[in-house]
Amino acid sequence: MNRIMLFLILFVSCETSKENDNYIIIQKEDFTIIPLKSEKHYFEEIINPANIGIIDSKILISERHRVPEEHPRIHIINSQNWTYDKPKGKYGEGPLEAIDASLFYKGENGNTFWAYSMNGRKLVEYSMSDTTLLGKNEWKMPEPMRDLWFFTQASDSSFLGISRVDKHRILEFDKEGNKIGGYGNWEKVKDRPDLNDYQLSHLNGSFFKGNAEEGLFIRVGLFRDRLEIFDNRDKSFIIIDGPDLALPAFELIGNDLYLGTNPHFRYRDAVVTKSYIFALYGGVSLSEINKTSVMAEQIWVFDHKGKPLWNLKLDRSLINFVINEDTNEIYGLTTDEDPGIAVYTIPKEML
Repeated sequence: MNRIMLFLILFVSCETSKENDNYIIIQKEDFTIIPLKSEKHYFEEIINPANIGIIDSKILISERHRVPEEHPRIHIINSQNWTYDKPKGKYGEGPLEAIDASLFYKGENGNTFWAYSMNGRKLVEYSMSDTTLLGKNEWKMPEPMRDLWFFTQASDSSFLGISRVDKHRILEFDKEGNKIGGYGNWEKVKDRPDLNDYQLSHLNGSFFKGNAEEGLFIRVGLFRDRLEIFDNRDKSFIIIDGPDLALPAFELIGNDLYLGTNPHFRYRDAVVTKSYIFALYGGVSLSEINKTSVMAEQIWVFDHKGKPLWNLKLDRSLINFVINEDTNEIYGLTTDEDPGIAVYTIPKEML
């Protein structure tokens, strides 16, 4: 199917926003395939890992909130020799405690990091060197930010985040939590102009990742084949659709948009580096995941303008990943029966 026909299919499926005219339609054939093999590291201290982060040479692994309450929420791993360093994160809703850890951010120096507790609606700062599970500082999200699902530091003076109820794709807040901007209106769905912002936000549900140094942030489409690249320097979007251009099947139950009992999950994660955008792609249904434990076995690589370049075919299924640009390695959290960290070397074609 040629690109003109693909564009026509997209055009009739939804009415795109007039303010965002940078759209790219991709096909699987646009990528050069590179198979990758990994080395896996397993740590018995980690029970049911959920998220992975990296601060310099330290790997951070968070546990799912369903693990026993006495179990730490976070584990620190040394990537230089792949040894277990120490646990962090005392479970609880009190000061310096955390229910979960969804995202990780570097502290003011290499000795600290911040963990975002999505369920606790706060950031907790931890020391890399001391042995206590408790944090050393915390920052609770002020009321204007309470509707955010994911957020990240965009500069020394601002945050960017995504909401489940707002009319904008991305919101900007200052350090005090005051809203200072909203960018990218939702496009209306053809034949369903009645869908409100809350329902459109759910239909376009995503993770939110980025790189403040590069000024690029990504809405990572969970239920549809879509990546939204946001350039914070000029507040512009590049939207990448495809290969599957269809919207997920849904129905309205009251004000809620319901995707059924067996939704397909598309992109699972993304990382922005100095040269590329790496996007972990699954494209499998919930029933398939429950049956096989396979979530995503491909990383699609784009340049910063959204041009498709390589498809890294992985030998293991991952749920999310980080990249060590100093060693040119990919560290992925595996989804097999004994989950661990898969280590891939970035191929020479990309260096």
